[in-house]
Amino acid sequence: MRKILGIQMSRGRRLRLTSAVAFLRPATIVAMLLFSLSWGDDIWPMLGYLDRLPTSEPAVRRPYELGRVAMNAYKWDEAIECFREAMKEAKGTQLVALFNLTGQCHYTPGRLDEALMNLEESARLAERSGDRMGRAAALGDIGVIFHDKGESDKALKYLEQAMTMARDMGNQKGVAYALCNIGLTYRTKGELDKALKYHEEALAIHRDIGDRRGVAGGLGNIGLIYSDKGEPDKALKYYDEALATYREVGDKQGVATVLGSIGSIYSSTGEPNKALRYYEQALKVFQELGAKREEAIDLGNIGLIYSDKGEPDKALKYYEEALAIDREVGDKRGVATDLGYIGNTYYAEGERDKALKYYEEALAIDREVGDKRGVASQLGNIGLIYKASREPDKALKYAEEALAIDREVGDKQGVAGQLEVRPETGGLGHATPS
Repeated sequence: MRKILGIQMSRGRRLRLTSAVAFLRPATIVAMLLFSLSWGDDIWPMLGYLDRLPTSEPAVRRPYELGRVAMNAYKWDEAIECFREAMKEAKGTQLVALFNLTGQCHYTPGRLDEALMNLEESARLAERSGDRMGRAAALGDIGVIFHDKGESDKALKYLEQAMTMARDMGNQKGVAYALCNIGLTYRTKGELDKALKYHEEALAIHRDIGDRRGVAGGLGNIGLIYSDKGEPDKALKYYDEALATYREVGDKQGVATVLGSIGSIYSSTGEPNKALRYYEQALKVFQELGAKREEAIDLGNIGLIYSDKGEPDKALKYYEEALAIDREVGDKRGVATDLGYIGNTYYAEGERDKALKYYEEALAIDREVGDKRGVASQLGNIGLIYKASREPDKALKYAEEALAIDREVGDKQGVAGQLEVRPETGGLGHATPS
């Protein structure tokens, strides 16, 4: 599951959770967030609750192991089939873990409703069997799903329950994980000071328990908050410390994630050549590791740099590479983001019909996977098309629909952008479409 933990990479304006190291793809840049834990990849493979599956009887262990192999190869449906096979012989807490894993396999390619159904079953079975650790893991993962669906208040409710249970059990790493995800949720709500408080608390726990990888993730998340607060020098200080810590523990994927985060800082401060150097370093590591989703995100970020440099043909080449990979691994939210980037490029080149086609395709996917922020973003972009085409009634309709969603999910930046895009004002609105 693309979880919220640890540093997150950036994609467009929406938050993308990844199993242990997450990525954000902005319409300008990609900031990374998920550092703390690692499935290693997005909020983390959700908590990666396995109970005793690795040591279970052969009838359960063998299909479970095949399922994990399939997950590592991004073959989500094949993994689900293996876990379903294991369920036939599994009992008690083994079922809790298998439903959790099945939820992860639906979550990563963007099937949020299916993921939610399996995680709720995991939580129910855990409660029935007295498996407190399994229930805490499931509740935390359910919180991640509501975060992705744009329901931040529900997300906080579940994440806080998970945190309380972890505290009651004395599971400090679980507490830190929940604090991190709560911090990231407050970040999504635009409450950066609250977010910083939770990340600092999570970092303190990681330091206390000697979790160096967790420390690196916590440092990266604090860097992200300072980046959001418009303090790039402070952000770089934390990213540099995170980078050194990941190198110390030999976590190559963590290193690559931080390199991408540093690239995002330089992109935001108007230093595209420096940003490109960091993105290319990150890309090389992701390709060496076979981390395809992260590779796709980084390709998209490089495309954003070329867009900013006024080289649309190069930008499109990178966006299309990212799109091909996201389609290959079944990451629907990634596909929607890539389509939005391509639409942005055609919009900037004055090819509004082409841009509209890509925005509409992205919108359909965002609706399908329940990504409310993505829906609002694409509606705003379509509104821009109609505004530029001098169709104010249509532009207003899309802008108002986007505005309603942005208000519903508490996206302050989105609300401000939509207020600008309204035809009766002169602004450009969401105007780095995405």
